[in-house]
Amino acid sequence: MIRRLERYFLTGVVVLLPLVVVLYLGVWIWNTSDVFFLALLRLFGVTPPDWLHPILPVLGLLSTAAVILFVGMIAGHWVGRQLLTAFDQLVNLVPLVRDVYNAVKQISTNFFTRPEVHFSRAALVEYPRRGSYALCFVVQKVEERLKPLPPGHTVVVVPTSPVPASGFVIIVPEDELIPLDIKVEDALRFVVSAGFLLPGHPTNGNGTVAARRGE
Repeated sequence: MIRRLERYFLTGVVVLLPLVVVLYLGVWIWNTSDVFFLALLRLFGVTPPDWLHPILPVLGLLSTAAVILFVGMIAGHWVGRQLLTAFDQLVNLVPLVRDVYNAVKQISTNFFTRPEVHFSRAALVEYPRRGSYALCFVVQKVEERLKPLPPGHTVVVVPTSPVPASGFVIIVPEDELIPLDIKVEDALRFVVSAGFLLPGHPTNGNGTVAARRGE
């Protein structure tokens, strides 16, 4: 009886935790979205009437999106790029601020504006020793860009559970990769769950991992 109640409790936590997190973030965004809009009104010395308060969160979200679009349009022109360059130089004069600023800028640039960093597929590689396998994500082929490394090697990312972003990069021979017949999203869920959420049946229907290339 106690084990059954414990199992029910853990199941309830698993079901409710994602919902609670999403609701908490939604309520937090809704409650804080009017801060930016109110700051704009105060900047121009305007006090919103009482009838406007119920829709201030909506106006806050719309005004925030409008400002982001406006900054993106300005940054896409020559004048905007010159202003951003001057701002970067100004920030780099502050020792501690420049480290945080440059780190966040590099992460956002790689994540949002460089599609080539997206993983192409999931695979297995024998790591860290023969007979044991690590799930990895294929990034790109090395070709002849890392001399004297010969052609036929591929850059892969071996993620760590439960945070895939803390993984590391290794370069392996292409023919030693074992391609998996699963989606990258399913492989990420497998890593985040520490191996508890196994991917579904392969699309080829035979339930086996694809054969190693070259064999």
